[in-house]
Amino acid sequence: MVAGALTCVVLLAGCGATDPKEKLPSQTGGSIEDQLGFTRKGITAAQAKVENEIATCMKNQGFDYIPGDPVAVQAALTGKPNMSDAEFEAQFGYGISTLYGRGTPQSDPNVKIRDALSPVDRTAYDKALSGGQPEQTFFHAVDTGDFSQLGGCTKAATDKAFGGSALLSTLQRKLDELDDAILADQRMVKANAAWTKCMQDTTGESFEDAAAIEDEITQRFEKIVGPPLPPGQVAAEGTYDKAALATLQQREVELSDKDVACEKKKITPVEDVVRKEKETQFKSANADLLSKVKPLGT
Repeated sequence: MVAGALTCVVLLAGCGATDPKEKLPSQTGGSIEDQLGFTRKGITAAQAKVENEIATCMKNQGFDYIPGDPVAVQAALTGKPNMSDAEFEAQFGYGISTLYGRGTPQSDPNVKIRDALSPVDRTAYDKALSGGQPEQTFFHAVDTGDFSQLGGCTKAATDKAFGGSALLSTLQRKLDELDDAILADQRMVKANAAWTKCMQDTTGESFEDAAAIEDEITQRFEKIVGPPLPPGQVAAEGTYDKAALATLQQREVELSDKDVACEKKKITPVEDVVRKEKETQFKSANADLLSKVKPLGT
C-alpha cells in the first residue's frame, strides 16, 4: 500500500491543508489506504507539515532550511504542475529512467544552502537533517514504506506527522502481511497469471509481475548512467550513452502503457473484490492499531 504511493508523492496536486468541507477518509469509510490518508491530498498535506517541521527543527540546530514546494518540484520534473497519475504514466512510465536530468538544483533551494557550507558544517548539516543519510528523505520513506532508516530532523518531523516511528513500523509490518495475503489468494494468483499472458501477447516478452519490469528498467538504467542521481544532476558529458538512455526511456514508457492496460483488464476487477474482503478482515483484527494511527492530512 505505502510502496504504491510514489507517483502521488512525486506529483502532488498542491501544498495546502485538507479542505474543511471535505470529509476525512476515516469519516467516510473506504479502503485502508483511504482511511490512512494515502490519497493525493493527504500526502500533499502531510508533506507540507513534514517540511515545515523540518525547517523549525533545523533552525533550532542553527541551520537554514526552506520547506519544499511540491508544486515547484513537479513543475521542474515534468514541466507541468498538477499532472495526474495517468498523465504522468503516459509521459514518463514508471519514472525510473525517464526523469533523469530533469529539473534543476534550483528546484530545491536547500541544495544551494548546503553547498555554501564548509565541509565540516556540511557534515553537521547532513547529520542534523537526516542523521547523516541525505538519501533518506520523507519522499523515499513514503515511496518504499520503510521509515526505519530516517534520522535527524526528517525522522522527528515524520514521526510527528504520522504518530511515531514505532507505530509506523508495526503498521507497515501488518500492511505487508495484508498485501501478502491478498497476493496469495488463488483468485489473485490466477489474475496475475492472466496479466502475464496479456503482457506476453502484447510485448512478446514474459514478466512475472510489474515489479519485474521495474527491476529490469532499473538495472539497465544503472548500467548506462551509474547509480541514480538527484533531479537536475547528471553524469558528466560523454560518460554515458545518450542514445542508449533514450532507447531505454522509450521502452519504459511503452512497457508501462501495456502494463497499465493489462492490469486494468486482468487484475483490477479481481483485486477490487479480494482486497475488499481481506481489508474487512484486517480492519476487524487490527481495530486498536488503526485507531492509534494519525491519518495523513489531519
